[in-house]
Amino acid sequence: MSSYVYDPKSDIEKQRLLERDKRTSQRRSIALNGLEIPNGSSILDLGCGSGVLGFDLLTRFPNSSLFCLDIEPSILLQARQKRPPFGAASFIASDAYGLPFGRNSFEVVACQYLLQHLADPIRALREMRRVSKQGALAIVFEWDDGANFTHPALPAELDKVFEAKVELINRRGGDRNIGRKLYHHLSAAGWEKIEVRLVQDIWQGPDERSAALKGTELSLLELKPQLLGEELVSEAEFELALEQLYEFFNGDIFSVAFFFAAKAVNPGM
Repeated sequence: MSSYVYDPKSDIEKQRLLERDKRTSQRRSIALNGLEIPNGSSILDLGCGSGVLGFDLLTRFPNSSLFCLDIEPSILLQARQKRPPFGAASFIASDAYGLPFGRNSFEVVACQYLLQHLADPIRALREMRRVSKQGALAIVFEWDDGANFTHPALPAELDKVFEAKVELINRRGGDRNIGRKLYHHLSAAGWEKIEVRLVQDIWQGPDERSAALKGTELSLLELKPQLLGEELVSEAEFELALEQLYEFFNGDIFSVAFFFAAKAVNPGM
């Protein structure tokens, strides 16, 4: 079961993903720095979205074969249009709990911002281990809202809307605080040699923080009907929060967000 609260077919969601991918490219680059995998590896990018993580890996290792998998065919079409002009890449529609591959299929299995949207992330990690070879590498990138901080503090209504977004995902069975749980989730799924790194994203002043404004605005606008429908916020609170968003993100603030980057090794089944 997926707790994905966005509509992958909507134009707003496509724009939101584009903004997010631009904003997180440096984090991925830092997290992948120094990575080594066997020449000619088969790579699975699970819950690939627009494909950026898999394409980053294919760019670094162009002799590899990339398999991009997502439950939503329209997202796969978007990813296909962005694929690099080199390397072998396939695009497959499937969910994370029943991967259409046999055992020992991949040297690398990766996912980004997927587990937070799954009701049973450990099951998905076990499935990733099933289709990977002994000694294969898992790469997992995730978010953790509870680890981030801002000074000065968020205005009251804006903070309430952000918390409502987290609650909405939680009600669907997801977990926006999953970053801190990656070590134990990977261990429970049978992965070993687990290493979790924190890549900080620091915004100092209005120029840096305002760069995240568009993606944040798109996220809130897309979720507005659900937030109001479940009475997590009122119409008046939401509209005031949007006003506060523009003012706050263009203000002189200091913010730190953490990108959780985990690696682990498959000891074999």
